[in-house]
Amino acid sequence: MQIIPPMPPREQHEVPKYTKYAILGSDDSCFHLCNTLRPRMLKRLCQCIGLSSLILVVNYGDLLGGGSDVRMHYPRSLTGVCLASIADILLLGVAIFLILRPLERTRAYRWVRLVLAIAIPPYLLVRTQSILPLQTLGSAVPLLMLAWGGALLMLMLMFPVWYRVVMRFASGLAACFAIFAFSSILQLLWIARWRPGAQQIDAHWSQQQPPRQHPRLIWVVFDELSYDQVYEHRAKDLPLPSFDALRDQSTVFTNVQPSGIRTVKVIPSLFTGRVVDDFRYSLSNQLKVHYTGVPGWHPVTGRETVFGDAKAGGWRTAAVGWYNPYCTLYGDSLDQCYWSNHDKMDGPMVQSDPIWRNVARPFVQMAREIQSPSKAERELCTLDVQRRLVTHLDLEQHSFDVLHGDQADFVYLHLAIPHSPNIWSRINDNYTGTCDSSYLDSLALADRELGRMMTILQGSPRWKDTTVIIQGDHSWRTEIWDGLPAWTEEDDAASRDVFDPRPALIIHQPGQSKPEFNNTPWPLVQVHEVIEQTLKGQPVHY
Repeated sequence: MQIIPPMPPREQHEVPKYTKYAILGSDDSCFHLCNTLRPRMLKRLCQCIGLSSLILVVNYGDLLGGGSDVRMHYPRSLTGVCLASIADILLLGVAIFLILRPLERTRAYRWVRLVLAIAIPPYLLVRTQSILPLQTLGSAVPLLMLAWGGALLMLMLMFPVWYRVVMRFASGLAACFAIFAFSSILQLLWIARWRPGAQQIDAHWSQQQPPRQHPRLIWVVFDELSYDQVYEHRAKDLPLPSFDALRDQSTVFTNVQPSGIRTVKVIPSLFTGRVVDDFRYSLSNQLKVHYTGVPGWHPVTGRETVFGDAKAGGWRTAAVGWYNPYCTLYGDSLDQCYWSNHDKMDGPMVQSDPIWRNVARPFVQMAREIQSPSKAERELCTLDVQRRLVTHLDLEQHSFDVLHGDQADFVYLHLAIPHSPNIWSRINDNYTGTCDSSYLDSLALADRELGRMMTILQGSPRWKDTTVIIQGDHSWRTEIWDGLPAWTEEDDAASRDVFDPRPALIIHQPGQSKPEFNNTPWPLVQVHEVIEQTLKGQPVHY
């Protein structure tokens, strides 16, 4: 038998690591490669989603932590806005990942990482400065970016070890951002479950009724109405004939002490007669407030307010208002009610828009910001004006329906003027859809609406028994609006670089035909006592 000698061993060649795993037909090596790359890809994807959540936080930040300040001011479900925000976070995160992933395999990636490390921190500061306790960065951003970029470049070229340490720290920090992203998504899903309360209550007298024989109390809040701008330092080219006519037959309070500068606290203060310094609004639409100097949290419903007292005294009650959920909170003491808010949210989203449009709006706005930041701000301001106009026209219609009906005895109206953004043009004597008008234009609109109201009230057989209270919830908050896109040169001149805290307050008593002035320091919350005295038929004392 012939013996065949063994074949000499083949020369072994080292196969590169990733080439070896890529050999076709090697299932084990493919599995090993997937297990090696999957954690890295997942980490990078999480980093990108975390970054996108920070870029977009200005759009949904108010919804985090329960979103009570948003839920309390919008009458419709927030499900669409929440889902659109989640979609934006994920879409932008995946887009960033898909852009960066191919670059990781190139030699230029080390420079890409450097550029990202230089650009991302200043960009996030600019994007989020409106929700951070920072002053406007303005021209400091390029300087900050230059200093930060120079430091990183120096580390990379001269101290590579320290540069790698910094970049590893940045990578870990970016991974931590993913925790914020997924926490935000969970909170948005939670808020999406919320269901709003009643937006409207129809009165039992909606059908044709005989003329009502009962004293009337008409209480109108013009949001952000300033005594200083209406009477004391009125612009010379701003005629306000309706406010002047009311002054000539009313008591004007020249030194009103405000109850606060936030409507959400001032309104329940006026309703209850006690100054509110904090509030909580539950997912079940229950309001609890904290009164200044009084321990604990106290639930507020219509029964604890002037509406409850009016109902107990046999008065028919009606309320139409902006921004606060009047029908939800005080509906147990209101015969007729409507509240509304069609304003855009803090970002470019609109509550009533379909989800797809709200998904697209932030990306359109970001593209505008890259192209021209100033133009992007103006476009957002224009959207703000257009949405406020929808709000005003809606409230105007329901307010005048109540006044024309003349069946309610105690009528409360809260209009979103002269509060910014400004929706009236004195030049055109008409509404405007652009971001060009001033606070003075809004005062002209308030005067126009007041004139229409007074015409209706004075034409009623009940005019001789009518008390009228016209007021601001707070004054013109110039320190808030100065520097924003809606602020104009006319605003700058009218404000005189001064914040005057006095809201306007004018009270007409039945039969009053001469002007009177109260010059004493007068707390605004005492309006509650005036209303109580009127409801009880008692003499009113200031």
